[in-house]
Amino acid sequence: MTLKNRIQRNDEVILSVQGVNKYYGALHVLVDIDLKVHRSEVLCLIGPSGSGKSTMLRCINALEPVDNGSIRFKDNLLENKQTNLNAVRRQMGMVFQSFELFPHKNALDNVAIGPFKVLRLSKSQARERARILLKKVGLEDKADSYPANLSGGQQQRVAIARALAMTPEMMLFDEPTSALDPETVGEVLNVMHQLADEGMTMVIVTHEMNFARSVADRVIVFDKGRIIEEGTSAELFDAPKTQRTIDFLSHIGWHGKQIQQQTMMEKTL
Repeated sequence: MTLKNRIQRNDEVILSVQGVNKYYGALHVLVDIDLKVHRSEVLCLIGPSGSGKSTMLRCINALEPVDNGSIRFKDNLLENKQTNLNAVRRQMGMVFQSFELFPHKNALDNVAIGPFKVLRLSKSQARERARILLKKVGLEDKADSYPANLSGGQQQRVAIARALAMTPEMMLFDEPTSALDPETVGEVLNVMHQLADEGMTMVIVTHEMNFARSVADRVIVFDKGRIIEEGTSAELFDAPKTQRTIDFLSHIGWHGKQIQQQTMMEKTL
């Protein structure tokens, strides 16, 4: 389903970031950031390491305050002191680079703990929800396994199931495959593809360009804390407009249509 079709079906802006700036001391890590996310849209953030992508996710999730500008999730302005940030975070599932699982709990209880402790479901209800979600991510047979006995890809899928257990309206992924070996990356990306197909709103920081090209409705390129380019996945990967984007994609081994053409032109000069 394309972004155009999704917006025709539901043009609700679920997330709005306006004029956001963020500093770490003298370091200006986010510079005048404006972006919007529509319900059921998949937005991928790409760019060099240290360009501000992960910081942007942490600001969206209210794990980091912004220095100026505003972030609005649905009707909640995060900078408003009256906003219950914990309640907002419960509507945003976040999956980190590291799996953040409880090592002393098995997969089932890692997924069930949020619904039981936070949503106040009964233990049996929370565990039933956890079993359904473990099945969804292909780990029904690993319910009794502890993190130490799971592969990296399996642990990350448990982390995704745990985030989904809180029934979020939007999922945030911060380089979810960066800590995985190549054999298990596909396991996680397949689950994320499935969520996209089901209409889950997602903002994804990733270096997996083939994945971003296939799953994203829109792609935003960050560089030195700024958004330097954005467009549909086809526009950005097949015909990037800025030289910085072309250089970045070439550096990581992506050879889209325009990049190939430019390389051929350079060889003829």
